[in-house]
Amino acid sequence: MAVTESTRVSEKELRELAAAVLEAHGVPPEDAMITAAHLVAANLRGVDTHGVIRLKGYIQRIESGGNNPRANIKVVRDTQMTAVMDGDNSLGQVGGYRAMELAIRKAEHAGIGVVAMRGSNHYGMAAYYAMMPLVHDMIGISMTNVLACMAPTGGTAARVGNDPMSIAFPAGEEPPVVLDMAASKSSWGKAIVCAQKGEPLPEGCFQDKRGAPTLDGNAFLDGGTLTPIADHKGYGLALAISIMCGLLADGAFDTALPHLYKKLGEPGGNSFFMMAMKLDNFVPADHFKGRMDETIREIRSTPKTPAVSRIYLPGEIEHETERERKKHGVPVNRALGDELVSLAGEAGIGESTYGFLM
Repeated sequence: MAVTESTRVSEKELRELAAAVLEAHGVPPEDAMITAAHLVAANLRGVDTHGVIRLKGYIQRIESGGNNPRANIKVVRDTQMTAVMDGDNSLGQVGGYRAMELAIRKAEHAGIGVVAMRGSNHYGMAAYYAMMPLVHDMIGISMTNVLACMAPTGGTAARVGNDPMSIAFPAGEEPPVVLDMAASKSSWGKAIVCAQKGEPLPEGCFQDKRGAPTLDGNAFLDGGTLTPIADHKGYGLALAISIMCGLLADGAFDTALPHLYKKLGEPGGNSFFMMAMKLDNFVPADHFKGRMDETIREIRSTPKTPAVSRIYLPGEIEHETERERKKHGVPVNRALGDELVSLAGEAGIGESTYGFLM
């Protein structure tokens, strides 16, 4: 099969393979499954830049000492509604999960739960955490700071990350509204995927290390920078998220964070901000979700321009992609398939776990 071709893989097979690879590198079974479930959830929603394509980099960081596979995550400051946690250089998916898990528990009792975590790592798809409170009839908010990769407006050097955030709102009969965005026009992960596939980068989203616009993923990955959304507004949003995460958790600011893959042996140092808000403490949950349905339908009924066939709500495309991929499988291109087979083989995992990729 050519590199550009792909095969469909069931979420169960992909999740079990990712978990097995992580366990083989010292990650406890529960944490391995938390991480694997997150990665595959990203693939299911079509956020392939934050899916199993990240597994190789995470394994390299574990092997190099950059990630602690058996982290001892602790609460270092605690109140009825808030907490600060030390991630102990955990896998970001594990740290993020534990932080939102605690925020949800606090919201169950106090109406609102807010948790800041310092000292973790790249946490993947922001929406995963924001969606965790939905089944509890809560609104979820998730943020993280990342390596500085954007310059302040008028500047020439990177000082803030393209710090992502997500807000998820439960609905009744309609899918939840899930905003998931970074403060840049595109992402590092997009460049990795494009470079792997040999495809050009989206125009106007990336610069090379000289500050010139580039469509070459490898040129960007060699010291380039990301372009912020809406110029000064994107820069301002990124700075606000940096403060909410790094400073509120008393963790590292964006400029102190190492490159995820160029400095494999250094702790990531990423900080998170997680919030869960219980609907019943504001308005009855069923009433809120009913109004959400009405609002969603009103937005969807907006008159369309001639070039548009449909109006989407935030997260709706991802929701429909998830339904399709749960039914037909996750597309895995040959390059990624070969990479996963190699990771499994190097970890000494039996072919029965990854034979579906061969």
